[in-house]
Amino acid sequence: MNRSGVVLALSFFFLVASHASAQETELPRLREASHAAARDYAAQRALGIALLRAGHYREATAQLRRAAALERRSLDALYDVARVPFAEGDHSASETACRAMARLEKAAPLTQICNARADLVWNRSARAFETLNSALAADPSSYEGLLALGDAHRLRAAIPDAESAYQRAIAARATEADPHLGLGRLYAAAGRQADALRSLRRALELDPTYPDVQYELGRLLSTPEGTAFLQAAVAGRPDWPEAQTALGDALLAARSLAPAAAAYRAAIAARASHAPAHTGLGRVLVAQADYAGAEPELRRALELVQNDGMATLALGDVLAHTEREEEAFETYARAADLDPRNPAGLVRAAALALALHRDVLASGYLDRLLESMPNNAAGLSLYGDIARIRHDTAHARDYYTRALAGDGDLDRPHVEQALRELH
Repeated sequence: MNRSGVVLALSFFFLVASHASAQETELPRLREASHAAARDYAAQRALGIALLRAGHYREATAQLRRAAALERRSLDALYDVARVPFAEGDHSASETACRAMARLEKAAPLTQICNARADLVWNRSARAFETLNSALAADPSSYEGLLALGDAHRLRAAIPDAESAYQRAIAARATEADPHLGLGRLYAAAGRQADALRSLRRALELDPTYPDVQYELGRLLSTPEGTAFLQAAVAGRPDWPEAQTALGDALLAARSLAPAAAAYRAAIAARASHAPAHTGLGRVLVAQADYAGAEPELRRALELVQNDGMATLALGDVLAHTEREEEAFETYARAADLDPRNPAGLVRAAALALALHRDVLASGYLDRLLESMPNNAAGLSLYGDIARIRHDTAHARDYYTRALAGDGDLDRPHVEQALRELH
């Protein structure tokens, strides 16, 4: 990226982050407003929703209950209380919140919608559809019902039905971001990136402080803009392990190792059992040559998710760099078994074997690799190295030439220099 591009990306980052952090940094102002107008429902609700968006779930529940106490006959206020366990994925607490609504008005469409949302927490979509159909029969233009219907269809990957429900929700309440967010998630899961970006950018226009929207945009965009969106998402909701991990992944890909490590550590602090964060932190520490620090992180990741191919691959690197070569070979092979589409395990095993002057073993790994990926550039380059060690100039030249036209990562200067040195 040229200098002007970097400046533009940084300017964009500070613009987005300044808006996004409002979800978290506006809390003191909203708390003060809530304290100053203790009997004002709107002030109490505004604080509760901001707390929910910022991920302060326990405080959000207490605050939204406080708001609901000011509107004793309001199903809408009670539904706000239920939004918290919906966001947390807590089915039991969701049902408890819906029962409070049922005590007020059991047959009301919004009470039924609450029950459907509780079912969706456990992915009981069949029950949810039945309940939503009943609620929408009574109130066909219910925004909350149509939004829940869109989410239910999205969870089943029923794209036309989800699109229809979300579009009806947009027609019912044009200024809300959530239906556009739902469409963005729907299209992203279907691999329709352009449609997903269009929907998510519209959601962001409607609600610039929505961390969920920024997170989804950040995951879609492997660019400085995407990293800025992820920075914005964690500014708005700091204790969000998935967003912190996604930010760590983006920073690691950009070789910003110290900030990546900080993001992964924040994810682990938020949820110690979040395996991808342990994997990411381990990978950062490997890149920093801190093998003693990396190993426990990677082993913890594998305790949590035994078939984590990335953690297994990084553990192989730790073993290779700490003179445990036989364990490294086994671990690299296991990484290749776990993720057959990733050539790195077999490439690194072959490279380690060559470094130990075990060219026959290296050939075995490369034969396995090139059988499934015959144009893999790194594998072809390593076979060129083996041929050169064996003084087989013709085959070395052939492998190196094929490597230059091959697929994937390649140490191109090494290959070009090796070709020049062949006699």
